Amino acid sequence: MQDALISWPNLEQWRDVVIVAYSLMGFFAFLVFTLVMLLIARLLWGVRGAIRDLLEDPVRPTLEEVKKTVQNVRGTSEFVSDQAVHPVIRTVAVVRSIRRGISSITGIRARRG
Repeated sequence: MQDALISWPNLEQWRDVVIVAYSLMGFFAFLVFTLVMLLIARLLWGVRGAIRDLLEDPVRPTLEEVKKTVQNVRGTSEFVSDQAVHPVIRTVAVVRSIRRGISSITGIRARRG
């Protein structure tokens, strides 16, 4: 009679134990993976902020300096154009027009060189 009370589990009971154990392990694995994913997301968010700060810190002042340099070059080129190039072009135009006028009055063709 005591042998009937203490019997080895049959195949169906082993199956139920394995299913419950597998379910518990899956639940704990899900919790661990969820925690790991949250930690990775938090780490990536921090790295993203750090990279943004590193890029903005040296790049922004450099871009401002480049912008100022471009404005200086533009101003310098306008100044040189107004003070040097335009008078030379006007002078050459006046000299050519005088030559053409003289050549048309005298009939002598200007030299081409």
